[in-house]
Amino acid sequence: MSDLSILGTAQAGMQTGLNGLKRNALNLASKDAMQSQGAPVEDLVEMKMNQYQVLASGKVIEAVDEILGSLLDEKI
Repeated sequence: MSDLSILGTAQAGMQTGLNGLKRNALNLASKDAMQSQGAPVEDLVEMKMNQYQVLASGKVIEAVDEILGSLLDEKI
């Protein structure tokens, strides 16, 4: 697997996490969320999971950036 495909996978993971955060925020902001028993808790837990997905994907992007930088330093 090349570094660029890993980068694409990390970007897709970040986008998925951000979309999940947006969905959770919309669910929490809805009037129905305040009236149901378990839904706010589920959305808050999913929101935390999505946050960690974005953070982990960001770490992968940082690692790829560092690796590519090291490779460029070696070639020059």
